[in-house]
Amino acid sequence: MFRLMKIEGQSMAPYLHHNDFVLTSRWFLSCCIGDVVVVDHFLYGIIIKKIRHIAPDGQLWLIGEHPTSLESERIGWVSPRRVLGKVVFRIRANHRKQADG
Repeated sequence: MFRLMKIEGQSMAPYLHHNDFVLTSRWFLSCCIGDVVVVDHFLYGIIIKKIRHIAPDGQLWLIGEHPTSLESERIGWVSPRRVLGKVVFRIRANHRKQADG
């Protein structure tokens, strides 16, 4: 199953920006370091982060790209069962600044 999701916030900038869209897929065999995933976090709800580390028991350590992103230590280890999908495609919103005047 594929899902189209709109990005809210800047936690994954510069890779993803507010109002970008991502297409996610639930059809994947495993998660890999560097994958961008959408997770249903038990405390923070639905978040999008990059996999930084995978523990021997399969737990995921997630990071944001932007300095203001939620800290990994606050997210904690996440079960791969909480992954709703991997990002397979992104659609960039128009981020050009409009000229004044």
